[in-house]
Amino acid sequence: MNKIEASGESIFPVLSPESIKLDLFTPVVPIDKLHPSFKALMESPGYYAARKIILEILDYFFDPDGNFVEQFQTSGFDARMWELYIYRYLRESGFELDRRYRNPDFYCTKFGATVCIEAMTVYPTQDEKGQIAKAPTPNDPEEIKEKLMDFIPIKFGSALFSKLKKRYWEIPHIKDKPIVFAIADFHNPFSLLWTYSALPNYLYGCSHEWSHDENGNLIITPKPISIHKVGEKEIPSGFFSLPDAENISAVLFSNSGTIAKFNRMGHLAGYSPKGVQMIRTGDCYNDDPKSDKPLSFSYVVGNPHFPETWGQGLSMFHNPNALHPIYPELFSDIAHHIFQNGQMHSFVKEFHPFASITQILIEK
Repeated sequence: MNKIEASGESIFPVLSPESIKLDLFTPVVPIDKLHPSFKALMESPGYYAARKIILEILDYFFDPDGNFVEQFQTSGFDARMWELYIYRYLRESGFELDRRYRNPDFYCTKFGATVCIEAMTVYPTQDEKGQIAKAPTPNDPEEIKEKLMDFIPIKFGSALFSKLKKRYWEIPHIKDKPIVFAIADFHNPFSLLWTYSALPNYLYGCSHEWSHDENGNLIITPKPISIHKVGEKEIPSGFFSLPDAENISAVLFSNSGTIAKFNRMGHLAGYSPKGVQMIRTGDCYNDDPKSDKPLSFSYVVGNPHFPETWGQGLSMFHNPNALHPIYPELFSDIAHHIFQNGQMHSFVKEFHPFASITQILIEK
C-alpha cells in the first residue's frame, strides 16, 4: 500500500480471477491416462468438499511452470497435491507469496523475513524399465521396524540429496536466505501411516532407544547412525551433516498434505453435500512424559472439540548447522524439532496428529 500511495497513480490494471484461474477438473489427457486419485476427486460425491475448497484456492494460485494441470491429473498428482497444500498453509499462516520464480516453489515473506521453500515428494521405486515397482505394505511390526532403519531413510535421502545437488543457494534471488525443503512420502499408498519416524533419524544421523527406570520415568538414549544400507545401495546417515547441507535451514514434513486434508477442511467450511459425514481416526502426540507410545484418537469431522487448521500436523526439523537458521516464530502454528547434544527437543501443539485415516460416510 505504501508503494501504491507513493506512486501517485490512481488507476491500476487488475487481472480478473477468471483470467488466471487454473481449470484443474477438465481433463487434458485421455481418460485412461488419468491418475486414479484424480478420478476419485473429480467424480466421487464423497470428495465434493475437497473439490470445492480446491476451486476456492485456485482463485489465487499461480502456476509458474505451466504444467500444473497436466501433472495434477496424471502421474504427478501426489506431488502437486502436496504443493497445493503447502501453498494453502502458507497463505493461512500469513506469508506473502511471490510466485514469479521457477525456483524455489515458494518465495515467501512474513514479518520482513524471507524464506525459500522447495517442495518434493518421495516417489515409488522404479524397475529397470522405468515402471513403478509396487512396494508391499509391511504389516508385521518387526518388518516395519526393519524398513524404518534403512529402506525408508534411503527413500528420503534420495529425494533430499537430489534437491541438495541443485545448489539453490547460488541462485541470486535465493542467495543468503533460509532454504527449507518440504517433503512428503508417497512411495507406497499407505506409507503416510508409518514412515514418520525414519525422517528425523536420517536427518540427524541418530536414533533413540528408550527404557523406564524404577520410578517409571522414561529414559531416552541416543544411538548414532553412520550409514543406511539395503542390498548394494548405501548412503551416509545425517543429511544435515552432509557437505553443503549447511545451506538448508530446515526440513518441513507432514503426513497430512493429501486429498483427505482438503476434504476435511472443505467439510469444515460447509461444502459437503447433505448426507455426507467423515470420521477421522489416527495417532497423535502424547504429552505424558512417562509414555513411550502415542495416543489414539477418533472423532467425527466437525466436532467442535477437534478443530483443524491447515498447519495441524506439520513439523519443521531444524538444521543445527544452518548458515541461516529459521526463527520458529515465523511458523508459530506448527511443531518444531531442534536437535541438541544428541537429544531431540520438540515443541508441539496441544493436538498434533502423526497419521490418520478419514472415512467418508454417504447417506443413501
